[in-house]
Amino acid sequence: MTQDAQAGLAQLREQVDALDAELVGLLARRFAVTREIGRLKADACLPALDSAREQEQSDRVRMLAEQHGLAADMVVRVHEQIRAQVRAEHEAQAAAAKLG
Repeated sequence: MTQDAQAGLAQLREQVDALDAELVGLLARRFAVTREIGRLKADACLPALDSAREQEQSDRVRMLAEQHGLAADMVVRVHEQIRAQVRAEHEAQAAAAKLG
């Protein structure tokens, strides 16, 4: 590999690393909001799962992925994993609210 290619690869990898840091930061912000939603749901004795909302989110995420030229199924799967974690946190918040 030439020095130019190595330098270009290193620069692109730095960009990927910065984007990964942004993704983690966005996830942290998202989870801060969803934890607040979970608290409100727990206080109101609402269920952790809102199937209609989750379907709306899946449809919206799929559309956004397609608009950006991404593999929509992959993006939806990633989003499903995020929602599964949110749901687990909401269930834990609801259980804690019942105890205390």
